[in-house]
Amino acid sequence: MKKVTFLLATLLIGGLMLTGCKKDDPQPTPTPTPTTAKVIYEVTNKQGVFAASDCFKYTITYVGADGNSISLPWTSPEITVNLPFNAKVEGKATYNEASIPDLVTFGRTPSITADGKLVAIGNDAYQAVSKERFLALVAEDSGMLNFSLSEKVE
Repeated sequence: MKKVTFLLATLLIGGLMLTGCKKDDPQPTPTPTPTTAKVIYEVTNKQGVFAASDCFKYTITYVGADGNSISLPWTSPEITVNLPFNAKVEGKATYNEASIPDLVTFGRTPSITADGKLVAIGNDAYQAVSKERFLALVAEDSGMLNFSLSEKVE
């Protein structure tokens, strides 16, 4: 009887050990979420068949650094930023009235890319007008040569 009780106790303990063990299923390693991005700002002076006249100089500032008076097209250096990041580029065109051609074309297209993907692009309508009409438009709205584009990069 002791042998049967011992045998049953052994089987009971062995059964508990087998059912009590949990198999470890290998879990796939999750892809880490990027914590940085490489941001580039760009401002072009062309849209379709229109190209802005050469009489304009632009002062451009952007989150990450400030620019100087430049001609377009312009591209910033690549900036490594921590995510999330509020990207912003702003600019203002200036001109010398004596250098404005008889037919002046104005406009610019700012854009922001992060890790090679377009994040934001400005929607600026280019215009070609006479010098007199351009000066009248600027007199009506002195901020029409300014632009700003911003977007959150995540």
